[in-house]
Amino acid sequence: MTDECNPSEGEDHLSSELKLIAQACQHPPGSLRRGRFLNQLIGEIIKSGKLWKENTPYYKEALQETWIYLNRNLCEATTAKEAYDPEKSSITTWLNAYLKRRLFDCRLAPIKESEQPNRRRIVSSEGEPDQDTINPTEYLEANRDISFYLDELIEWIETDPNNELKSRHIRGKPQINCQVLLQRQCLYGQSLQEIAKEFGCAHSTLYQLFNNDCRHLLQKFCEDQGYQTFNIPGVYRNNEP
Repeated sequence: MTDECNPSEGEDHLSSELKLIAQACQHPPGSLRRGRFLNQLIGEIIKSGKLWKENTPYYKEALQETWIYLNRNLCEATTAKEAYDPEKSSITTWLNAYLKRRLFDCRLAPIKESEQPNRRRIVSSEGEPDQDTINPTEYLEANRDISFYLDELIEWIETDPNNELKSRHIRGKPQINCQVLLQRQCLYGQSLQEIAKEFGCAHSTLYQLFNNDCRHLLQKFCEDQGYQTFNIPGVYRNNEP
């Protein structure tokens, strides 16, 4: 009986992973919605017990870079030659291959650093950028708290229960308000430049609204909920004046 049940459980788990991958890839890079499904996917991968493990001091570092690799290359090929293809391998097989390469790089790091002392960290075997070039907002830790806060944050932005987001807007243009900016940035991954072009207004005007009003409201909400704005995908991307 046990042998008959295990394949079914395995198939259900794979089906759940594929469903989360499809859901994540329906949303743009850097958006909260994609981040929510990516975090759930990471949780499923960890729960499967199929992720490569070894007792080395640099395993945690290699694992973090593996999650970043997943974030950047699951739906689109950003740092890899091609994006993940479920027809070629399971998600854990794909990630394990990368994780093992990163662990190999870490083992070689002391040797390479002694040869190039001015270089803080090595480039991976695939020639990807080192940690200095990684945007911290792209790293998603796998825990339920993050998924929960993403759900809360999305609901707050979309419902604006106290009407505080809609009430902060460009003078004479109530349709360009904080709710719209946060929706476009956090939920749909648009930059302020793209939003300004769409609405036909100056980027500096949007920046002032975002920096003076939207960011303040967002920070207040996050602090009230016990979160950090720094961890929200999209909030600090391309917002410079």
